[in-house]
This record gives sequence, C-alpha cells and structure tokens, in this order.
Amino acid sequence: MKEPIIHNLFPTPIYMTNMDRPFTKQELQFAKKQKNHCSKNTGNINTKDNYILNRKELKNIKKFLDQCCKDYLEKIICPKNNLELYITQSWLNYTEENQYHHIHSHPNSVISGVLYFDCEKENDKIKFTNPKGHQQIKPEIDQYNIWNSETWWFPLETGQLVMFPSSLTHQVDTKKGSNTRTSLAFNTFYKGTIGSNYDLTELIL
Repeated sequence: MKEPIIHNLFPTPIYMTNMDRPFTKQELQFAKKQKNHCSKNTGNINTKDNYILNRKELKNIKKFLDQCCKDYLEKIICPKNNLELYITQSWLNYTEENQYHHIHSHPNSVISGVLYFDCEKENDKIKFTNPKGHQQIKPEIDQYNIWNSETWWFPLETGQLVMFPSSLTHQVDTKKGSNTRTSLAFNTFYKGTIGSNYDLTELIL
C-alpha cells in the first residue's frame, strides 16, 4: 500500500517562544517579593494583584508580551478588520514541591498565556486536555499520539512563553523538584471591530 497522507484538520494552536534575554535582577527580585502578597489557590498560591503587568518593574516584559499577542493575532487568527489583542488581567503563580495547579480554563478571555520565571525542564510541565471531551468508544492504546490522546504535556524552561486558546483546559500535576515554579499568567480580549456589519454579526469593542 502506498504511504497515506494524514492531515490535521482544525488543530488547536499552542504558541511557544522564548524571551531573547535573561530576566533582569530587578524583575526576578520583584517576582520573588510578590510571593509575600498572595492568596491561596487550589493547589498553590497566586498574587493578590491581578493586574501585575501594570507594575513598572515589569514594563519591559509587558512590551514583550504585547508583541507576542500581536504576532499570535497576525499569524493564527488573521483578522480582516483592524483588531487588537490586548492583555486584560495578569498575575503571578507560585508552586512548591508536592503542590499542583488544578485543571481549569480561562472564561471571558480569547487567548491566555504563561511566561515562566523559574522552572526546571526535567520536572516542570504544562498539561492540556483534549477539547473533544469524553470519548464514548475507547480502545486500549498501544502508542499515544496527537490524535488518540486525551491529554498532552510539554516540558518547560525558564524564559519560555506558552499561549493558547483560553477555552483549552490545562493543569500542572504535582510538582517535583526543590525549586519554586514561578509563572506569570495573563488573559486577553479583542479591541476593535469583530464580525461583519453586512452579516449582522458586527461587534465594536
């Protein structure tokens, strides 16, 4: 039999890139200090300040993330109208050894992202759940791949950014390693015109 071609139809985009520089001493000190101003989350803690990117200590990181939002919009969403993807809320997460980050998604957001201040590639991962949901017919799998898996994880490293549709459920399993996994998470929304006046779907934001 001739080798078949298998197409990925309607795939879910997971945008990954890295900062082109290390974090500055000021940025790292700021992130470490904010750990003293947190609320308890399910499995770990996060900052009480949920607009952390408005702080002057993170202004250069905010510029980098704004550029990545623009890149995501232009390369993946490709809008016809003059549209902006802007950051709404943002916060820092801290996960210690034997802690975890519960499975969740991000309502009232278009694209969500996570920038990693401190993580170990050997131990730290982000796990996504298949948006197709429950599979009624489930044969026993011999070898997992992107078509037959219910979950999929990616290893992470310091300085890495991951962006994905906010509706995509994700989590962090129980953490291994002695470092404090530190990440900056954010949500986004549209600014401008979406939809079509002619099709009666126009929404001006």
